Amino acid sequence: MNATVSPFFCPKTKFLLGLTAALLAWRFWVVPQLGITLYVDEAQYWTWAQNLDWGYFSKPPGVAALIWLSTALFGDGLLGVKALAMLCYPLAAGVCYAIACRLYDERVAFWSAIAVLTLPMFAWLGLFVSTDALLTLFWTLALWSYLRALDSDAWGDWLLLGLICGLGLLSKYTMAAWLGAAFLHLIVFHRAKLASSKPWAAATLALLILSPNIYWNIAHDFPTLKHTAYITLERKSGGGLPSFGEFWAAQWLAFGPVLGCVFALMLLRARQSWRDDNTRLLLWFALPLWAIVSTQAIKGGANANWAAPAFAPTAIAAVAWLLKRGKLKWLLAGIAFNVAVVGLVYHWAPLKDAIGSQKLAKLNPYKRAQGWDELGRQLQPILVANPKAVLVADNRTLLAHMLYELRD
Repeated sequence: MNATVSPFFCPKTKFLLGLTAALLAWRFWVVPQLGITLYVDEAQYWTWAQNLDWGYFSKPPGVAALIWLSTALFGDGLLGVKALAMLCYPLAAGVCYAIACRLYDERVAFWSAIAVLTLPMFAWLGLFVSTDALLTLFWTLALWSYLRALDSDAWGDWLLLGLICGLGLLSKYTMAAWLGAAFLHLIVFHRAKLASSKPWAAATLALLILSPNIYWNIAHDFPTLKHTAYITLERKSGGGLPSFGEFWAAQWLAFGPVLGCVFALMLLRARQSWRDDNTRLLLWFALPLWAIVSTQAIKGGANANWAAPAFAPTAIAAVAWLLKRGKLKWLLAGIAFNVAVVGLVYHWAPLKDAIGSQKLAKLNPYKRAQGWDELGRQLQPILVANPKAVLVADNRTLLAHMLYELRD
């Protein structure tokens, strides 16, 4: 590991900050142009944010707290709900820059940050509020602080790691996969450090931060843990090899063709990848999550975003692989292709109107977030005319959307 390069004084940081600002401005401009309202999960998280607690039915409290703060700062409008979540992915790219500076050099760090900023996976998720936003940020922060703790062995760095992991667990229980990977990494490569109380203190701090959520689950008969266990271990809808293949096809597309192919090569050349200390370390904190989600895909199906945090360390490894072999042109082509694909998705509506194809209308990626505001406008005068009426629905989708749309 190269700990001599400070990521905060590299000469290309100004360009990266400008690029980040431009991408954020693009996303903030695009969202109101899409003709959408919140997705059902976003609307449900917003309702949670109106009553902050240490836990909720299907998620720990991180996403509700994030929306509460975002709306307190920017209001309850579409962008107000999404604003802070949209910032998480650029911040994660900045952390990837710091990780790559520590493992490689300024050049790899610069291109790694650009690659992460423009990944189709994060560009798509960056339009919405999901638990993946905070999870991805804390996943990268945990890796960065873990590298610091390994180098310095200072109490402050180990406790910082515990703090980050605890906040990550409050965001999504998937953070436990990071903790498992770190524990195995210490056993295999740094076993002597386990004789110290510092890593154990970090783990204890993480559990202490999670403990209010654990108590909330105990008090409410473990709803979140039961839900997580169900979708992870018990659900058997779909699945099988077709679901596994669809999941990995989506992962490849979410990387883009160039970085996706490099990732595939690193897996095919596992022995070579394993011999490189930095590649091995980065994949160590990515592959276990993919293994877990792949198992879920075979058992009962899995969404493409369930392994989102794994994209960040893998992107750094892929960029380093290309630059080490003098393939900068391929990297540039991959980034350019990803930006072009993101542009097509971001500007789907004018593209559809220009082509006028009915098939494109059926492929609309935003259709699940459209029409709910109109339903709310139609219901509003009825509720105003009948102030004692109670709005009843037989599914969470209708209730979540109408609670948001009729918030006034």
